[in-house]
Amino acid sequence: MADSIQQQLQQLVLLSDSVGTAGAGVGAGSVSTVEEAMEQLGPLIHSVYRANKQKLFRQQVDLFAQRKDAEIMKLCGSYHQEFVQSVAQLLKVRQNTSELQEKVVGLNAELQLSGKSLYEKKAELLSLRREHGNIQDAADVVRGCLDVVRMVAGFDEQVAGKQYYSAIKTLGVLKDQSLPQVRRFAFGRMLESSIPHMETKLQAAALKDMKDWLFGLKKTTRDIGCHLTGRMQRKQGMWAERDAAIQERYFVSSTVQFVLDEEYDHDEPLAVDMMPLYQCLHINEKLGRRAEFRRSFTEDRSDQLSLILASPVQFALAQLAPFEAMLFDVIGFFVVEHGILASAPDFRSKADVDTLWDAGIAKLSDIIARSIQTIRGDPAISQALQGSLTTFTYIMEENAYDVRKLRELMMAIFGA
Repeated sequence: MADSIQQQLQQLVLLSDSVGTAGAGVGAGSVSTVEEAMEQLGPLIHSVYRANKQKLFRQQVDLFAQRKDAEIMKLCGSYHQEFVQSVAQLLKVRQNTSELQEKVVGLNAELQLSGKSLYEKKAELLSLRREHGNIQDAADVVRGCLDVVRMVAGFDEQVAGKQYYSAIKTLGVLKDQSLPQVRRFAFGRMLESSIPHMETKLQAAALKDMKDWLFGLKKTTRDIGCHLTGRMQRKQGMWAERDAAIQERYFVSSTVQFVLDEEYDHDEPLAVDMMPLYQCLHINEKLGRRAEFRRSFTEDRSDQLSLILASPVQFALAQLAPFEAMLFDVIGFFVVEHGILASAPDFRSKADVDTLWDAGIAKLSDIIARSIQTIRGDPAISQALQGSLTTFTYIMEENAYDVRKLRELMMAIFGA
């Protein structure tokens, strides 16, 4: 009976082992195996109770459990040494891991310190680079400001040295290139605000030179008038000789006479240096003050002509020299005007010169009209005056001036 119980228990254990092995996968097969084991256990217990062998069954179960415990202990004893070694190795690995962790923590701390130092050095380097950049920018600005100061100083030297073309160029570079770069500074804004003063200074200097030139023209114009009068008197002598050699008398106009004399006329005209005028004109054009300068020049020339024609004259035979000097001045004055008109027609228009010429002839007519009785009363004076006016008329006609009013004046005075 005991053997039978042991065998049945052994089958149940084997069946339970198969159930445990199959239990990894949940399915209909595992459920049926469990049910089969329960079905076998039920009849066994029933037979034990029917035979009244409960005590024996418990003893067999205990023996079976002890045997299984012994098998488990035997199995564990076989692998105990390996287990112990594995545990020892695991502890050693754990210890090494702890040491490695400590080293990693230490290395991390060192790395943190090194990184902090590197960060500080990097921040210091960036700060130094910013400072260097600021210093470089400041140096560039200072150099730019020094360049501007040098240009301003150079401008003053150029104006003082009458180098007006260089001064206007310097002023243009200052306005267009240099000052915009330093405008953001108070220094630059202060210099920029002084530009109108610098322009006025340059214009005033050039205008002063031009006025000095106009004042100096007084002697030059008289020399020009005297030279052209002597030249025309020689031509008149040639015309008289030519007329005397011609058997058949006929009228030849002065224009034709001028053409005939061209190949014999080798006199060099007196040169007039007009550089101060052109220089002043250029400066005023660059400064945008051309119209203002043109009005000023027109007024100055009108005043000059009035001063020439305001000279006191007397019509006496021994005192015609002042009147002849006045004619020299008028000739030189309008020859200069003719030269300006020819060289700068966009500045000095023909209408301006013609207006001035008409005013001069009207004033000259008034001067002669005030002494008309004296002139007509003395044939010698009348003849001398007629000769001077005739030469004057030829000279002005040769320089492209309208002399019809002069001829009308001579016709009115001398009747021829």
